[in-house]
Amino acid sequence: MVRQRLADCQTRIAAGRQLVYHAAGLDAAGHDCVQEVSMVKAYCGELVNSVLYDCVQFHGGMGYMRETPVERMSRDARVQAIGGGASEVMLEEVAKRM
Repeated sequence: MVRQRLADCQTRIAAGRQLVYHAAGLDAAGHDCVQEVSMVKAYCGELVNSVLYDCVQFHGGMGYMRETPVERMSRDARVQAIGGGASEVMLEEVAKRM
């Protein structure tokens, strides 16, 4: 079960990374990439929370202890989904540009 959840996390991280590379490539080529950047922000903001939730679960009770790095990362990750605009706002931007 843990191996499968780790594999799922790795797969979603790889997908997010490719989405970032695609948006960066469009920007580097001088194309309008607002839709793609909004997709990256929405997807990766939710992704980091999901992956770190799994990491906290992998650590069991220690995942909630303030002395552990995973607890700090989990706390910091919550801001990623709202910093720079909530995921809902980013998805609305994607929808406007469809």
